[in-house]
Amino acid sequence: MEVHHHPKVDHGKRNFKEYFLEFIMIFLAVVLGFFAESIRESINEQSREKEYILSLVQNLKEDTTNLDQAVEENIQKVEGMKKLMSLAFVDMSNDSNRRLLYKYCRGKSIGYYAIFKSNDATMLQLKTEGLRFIRKDHVADSIAKYDNELKVISSAEDLYNTAVETGILATRDVLNYAIYYDSSFYRNGRFTSKLTPLVADDPVKLKSMFNKVDLEIGATENYIYNLQIRQPFATRLINYLKQQYHIK
Repeated sequence: MEVHHHPKVDHGKRNFKEYFLEFIMIFLAVVLGFFAESIRESINEQSREKEYILSLVQNLKEDTTNLDQAVEENIQKVEGMKKLMSLAFVDMSNDSNRRLLYKYCRGKSIGYYAIFKSNDATMLQLKTEGLRFIRKDHVADSIAKYDNELKVISSAEDLYNTAVETGILATRDVLNYAIYYDSSFYRNGRFTSKLTPLVADDPVKLKSMFNKVDLEIGATENYIYNLQIRQPFATRLINYLKQQYHIK
């Protein structure tokens, strides 16, 4: 019986150089993979950063428009309330003066709200998840400074709102707004010849109302001032961001 013997395969021993080369190859593969992933993440973060900045610039443009509008409407409001204050010492038994009182208490006058509202959609995103994408510290600082300026406006708004609410209640103590629903008093956008009524023909209540008108004028002028001195902040930040991120 013939027996076949398998030939012996001499694998041999691998020397240190081969192990070292294999280690180098694995190490390079890992390092290159790491760098490739880092580059990919960096590109993605740069893209996200640019998206946030573009969105913020658009929000800031809306803020400048809203600031301008709020300032203009409140200037008109102060003018209307000053007309109302001109009646503080007139004879309210005179029906023409009563009609002026009603007229000057309507429209952009006492009790009128013209509040600035910032478009803070992007700002809120930056606060919750996106601030880490802003790689330039000076840019992040400028954005944070603008956000702080908005908080100051909000503080001035608190006084404004309180004064407006107080003014509304003061006119309700003196004027009878039900006449606008009674055609015997008010028809086709104007008063009839019927004597215009007051809820309270009381000098004390009238004086109190005019004092509250004056309070609202002061609160509104303070609000205008706070809006005006912060109008340039939004414009400067827009220009700064455009310059830093090469936005046309």
